[in-house]
Amino acid sequence: MADIIITDTTRQYDGRHLETQPLGGTESSVIRLARELARRRHAVTVYTNCTEPVEDHGVAWRPIAGARPETCDLYVACQHPRLLRFVRRPERRAIWVLWQPNHLKHYKQLGRVWWYRPVPVLQSLHQVHIWSPVLPRRDPQILIPLGLPEDVRGWPSQPAVPPRRAIFASNPQRNLRRLVEIWAEKVLPRVPDAVLDVYGVHEMPPGTDAWSVWSGSLLPPDQPAHVRASVRVHPTATREGLIEAMRAARVLLYLGHKVEAFCLAVAEAQALGVPAVVAPVAAVPERVLDGITGFHEADPDRFAERAVALMTDDALWRRQHEAALRHQQGISWSEYAGRFEAALLADRFPINRSVLDIPPPEA
Repeated sequence: MADIIITDTTRQYDGRHLETQPLGGTESSVIRLARELARRRHAVTVYTNCTEPVEDHGVAWRPIAGARPETCDLYVACQHPRLLRFVRRPERRAIWVLWQPNHLKHYKQLGRVWWYRPVPVLQSLHQVHIWSPVLPRRDPQILIPLGLPEDVRGWPSQPAVPPRRAIFASNPQRNLRRLVEIWAEKVLPRVPDAVLDVYGVHEMPPGTDAWSVWSGSLLPPDQPAHVRASVRVHPTATREGLIEAMRAARVLLYLGHKVEAFCLAVAEAQALGVPAVVAPVAAVPERVLDGITGFHEADPDRFAERAVALMTDDALWRRQHEAALRHQQGISWSEYAGRFEAALLADRFPINRSVLDIPPPEA
């Protein structure tokens, strides 16, 4: 099939880390896409800040600091225009835009983008809407929502309503402080026994009191003891631990952030059947069906009212929980890879029907 090269410099990782380390959405998405493309019998090499060559699930992982390859059938640069030159003469060059695309039009980057004119691959309608007219584009744009891993898809309905526990499962720099302020002022007085569990990838060592370290920065200062007790910051969890925590939560709360280009944390919570109250910021509202699997609320008072309702109204929670399980399963990474392949390679390589398990057309 095709010789595919992917580059990403977000952090130091290789394919093995999907099972051994907590990863952000970019790194986990690169690994899952690379594995699925390899399963479809493509020759896939991923260059990252890894320290040594690694073979994993049919994918070759190589240090990006090594020798640059001369050519390939498809070269995919993740996010950064500076990576567009890494493969000297690929047959086709694409840029996988996993974050906001605004940086692509920066005066230091725009020349590179126009020089190489990569095919953009986007993840959300929000990215399509804010794509700058000064950037090269496809018409229509290639838009493929990120796949969801199988460990969050296909769960059964909860037999019992969870306790009054809310969950935050994103980077704590993404409006956790403001969320805790709303929690303390508008939610906790109405649901005194409620708990807000805070998860996410951070560097808080186990056993550390988050309030003593984050108060005044990632958490609001001068909070009374009952507020501090109700907000429980957990160490960075394993994948299995985070799924267990989400399934035990009654609602996911997230104020969003302007940098969100897809928001896997909300998408995965919804697939697990967790209703969500989110602010309509960037791509976040695309992950929640307003009034069906959660709510979009920009106003803090309304945001708090929705959170209180989902923690106290069992019938409302049940409706939204079961609606999320029905409607929010997303697409698998296998399907994502198929769409990716069709968008970027279908005109150059025939579809491998044996991999897709599609019977050949009748003669």
